[in-house]
Amino acid sequence: MKRLQAERAVRAEWLRHCGLFGELGAEDLSAIAEVAGLRSYAAGEALFHDGTPAEGFHVVVDGLVKVFRVGGEGREQVLHLFGRGEPCGEVAMFQGGTFPASAMAMADSRTLYLARQDFLDAARQRPELLLNMLGLLSRRLRRFVDLIDDLSLKEVSARLALRLLELAGEPGPDGGAVSLEVSKATLAAQIGTVPETLSRTLARMQQRGILEVTGRAVLIKNLGALRAIAGGEKV
Repeated sequence: MKRLQAERAVRAEWLRHCGLFGELGAEDLSAIAEVAGLRSYAAGEALFHDGTPAEGFHVVVDGLVKVFRVGGEGREQVLHLFGRGEPCGEVAMFQGGTFPASAMAMADSRTLYLARQDFLDAARQRPELLLNMLGLLSRRLRRFVDLIDDLSLKEVSARLALRLLELAGEPGPDGGAVSLEVSKATLAAQIGTVPETLSRTLARMQQRGILEVTGRAVLIKNLGALRAIAGGEKV
């Protein structure tokens, strides 16, 4: 009994780091933790596939999960990367039906899985969950509008510059260092291009002295120039 209570307390603490549940009290978190199942995935293992029933959703405990779609020619578009404390698959679960994309662990990962009915039962008793879900849905919608805008209206160089600036956060006036959490192939899929085009774009930025790339480490040497490229200036 004590072991089960301790495990539930650990799951409740993990849920507390998720924005969807962060405002709940200890008793409510414990109740949801009781029906949340811990799942483990090896790197490369699927959490769910495009078109399969959305019978629940995941909250990432540790590791990294990518959500993606594959086009008719086999080209992959990464829609989102989820890390610790982020929910994954909740939009499709809330709507019902099937998942519109696939999810795969990019590294050995653990998640808490909540079945749809268990979440809806909890939400009926805790209206703040529904308000949090609406806020989350709004942010996801805004992000996908921005993604469509980037893919349809911006050059690859601008999309890459925007992604690097996003990863850099608040760099100093002289730039900063970025550590890529994914491979360059995945980065290419994130910005809607292929690895060869990404490599050529990075090479041109290095030749202009804007970046210095060593493996997955990217040093921003000219922040102003990178921002100009993000705004549409040609490399």
